[in-house]
Amino acid sequence: MSKPAGIRILVALDESPRSAAALTAAAALAAGLDAELAGLFVEDVNLQHLAGLPFAREFSLLSGVGRPLSQGEVEHTWRREAETVQRQLAEAAGPLRLRWSFQVARGRGFAEVHTQAQAFDLIVLGNRPGIGVVRMTQANVAGVYPNVQGGPVLVLFEDASTSAHSLEMGAMLARRKGVELVLLVSAGSERAYRAACADAQAALLAHGPSGRCTWLPVLDGARLIEVARREAAGCLVLANRERFLTLPGFERVLDEIECPTVLTR
Repeated sequence: MSKPAGIRILVALDESPRSAAALTAAAALAAGLDAELAGLFVEDVNLQHLAGLPFAREFSLLSGVGRPLSQGEVEHTWRREAETVQRQLAEAAGPLRLRWSFQVARGRGFAEVHTQAQAFDLIVLGNRPGIGVVRMTQANVAGVYPNVQGGPVLVLFEDASTSAHSLEMGAMLARRKGVELVLLVSAGSERAYRAACADAQAALLAHGPSGRCTWLPVLDGARLIEVARREAAGCLVLANRERFLTLPGFERVLDEIECPTVLTR
């Protein structure tokens, strides 16, 4: 596989287990592509605005005890989390000798990632970016989030031209992780599905692992969530990232699937 020069991979980071899984996937891609790994931590201004309201409270998920949410506490938490995820990024990049960088940006969570994404070739997301989501999602409590590291890599396939790059990335991840590759074939009829499955498997011949097909008669957020859960996915790879970054309801997909998502051009 050819490796174009100057490939850059953006991974959105926070302290959640999903972020750790996203970092693992991003590092594997960066190693395979000889790419730069760029970490992004978003200081979500939505939480900053919330801190200014008199009824705002911060609740411990362990004790259930609440206390006033102050601007100072928000700033302190941001600094601590940024330091933690930057250290995790350095630790992931070091053994693989990856080029890496780290940036802190203040904005509106997912929208800020969309803005930053324009300068990168691949985007890897664990869950919807933003510290407010990290604080309130039950899946971040120790013992709740499932181990998806051994789950299959799922690649959405629509046609050979638009899905070529995502097939290549999915095959690389499956090979490096030693897991199954599953092709999510979007087609309007069973006949079209079988033809597209054959096209996808033929395209994979150049990349090593074969792929098992599964049919998506309708392509929407609910179907992606359903199949990712059913397959106990370890990663989901989607092509045409601009389409998904602007797709209504895609933030819900990021919240509800239990694996990282890779977005390709």
